[in-house]
Amino acid sequence: MGNRQEHPMDDPPLSQTAPDVRSKVNDRTMGVLEVFPAPSPRVRAFFKSFVFAYFGILHVVATQRNMVVHCVIAIPTLLATQLLGLTWMENTVVLLCVALVLACELVNTSIEELCDVISPEYHPAVRRAKDAAAGMVLISAIASAAIGVILFTREGRFARLLRWDVAWHWGGSIDSILIKLILLGHIWLFVHAWIYRRRAAHG
Repeated sequence: MGNRQEHPMDDPPLSQTAPDVRSKVNDRTMGVLEVFPAPSPRVRAFFKSFVFAYFGILHVVATQRNMVVHCVIAIPTLLATQLLGLTWMENTVVLLCVALVLACELVNTSIEELCDVISPEYHPAVRRAKDAAAGMVLISAIASAAIGVILFTREGRFARLLRWDVAWHWGGSIDSILIKLILLGHIWLFVHAWIYRRRAAHG
């Protein structure tokens, strides 16, 4: 019981890899909201919550290697949906799978952080809680991977990708446009997290 709670699969605590985000978000949030002044404190707080949420996601992407892996996999997956011209239902399934895995990783990181604060000393129950949270991510990742295999191997789609027998269309249906926007958002988040991590490393 004298040792700090550790697990071989844990990432380093966020406090050891990058400065606390929330302490730096207030100034940035105020700057963003000054451009679009809210008509009331309640509405202002509502928009401020979105900024906190974004920086929370950014912080996890910048400090958790598993989240980086998920984002790296999500980008070519979303790109493949557009190159292959999947149906609206297939696009919806892919979006749900990507969102599920990323959301589970965020929950897993939150649980790990809370466990480290609540029980900084080693405790078997804390370890089991962390393992269960990691299992949640694993189940979602395996299920999403299985769905991806089913979708991308139908009708010779994987062979088309290998031959580069694909086409990119900038327009398309609403589901295609939304996936393109989400794809750009993924790329932006990944680049922003890389910049954030470099700035944190250099103080």
